[in-house]
Amino acid sequence: MYTNIDSMNTILFPLIINFIVFAVWFVIFLKDKKKGIQAIKIGIKNILEMTPFLLIIVGLIGIFSIYVSPAMLETYLGGNSGIGGFLFVSLLSSVMQIPGIMAVPIASTLYHSDVPVSITAVFLSASTMSSVFTLPLEIKYLGKKFAYIRIGLTYVLCIVVSLLTGYFVHLIGGGV
Repeated sequence: MYTNIDSMNTILFPLIINFIVFAVWFVIFLKDKKKGIQAIKIGIKNILEMTPFLLIIVGLIGIFSIYVSPAMLETYLGGNSGIGGFLFVSLLSSVMQIPGIMAVPIASTLYHSDVPVSITAVFLSASTMSSVFTLPLEIKYLGKKFAYIRIGLTYVLCIVVSLLTGYFVHLIGGGV
């Protein structure tokens, strides 16, 4: 479980990042007010465009955390689930986009529910790096070709790295 220090770090990090962004904007504003105002307008426009996607993502995470118990995880994704459990988690997590700050506690729940390390690793990597859910946004800003190549390569790398992680953790005698 989280301690007060963990909670403080969770709060402190975004505050530091926001302070840095505000400081950079303030310097830009002092140097050129027109560019500073333009930067704020662009930032607000981008936030408004991304808000619907972010709300859907947060909603899906909430639904998942309510309806999936540790016993279900052990039953369907435990040591006996094999390649089926691995592929299921890799596909499911590649549909979701979960910020690392939320994915790590979920991965901890998987790991402590006797889910194999390779499955936990593929969840963590695919849910944070190869989200199909953000594809429309990526296509809009980066183009179809780049977005499809990025997501395909990232998904393959997530699978390879997760299998290697599971293998090496098993080799040194850790994990499930």
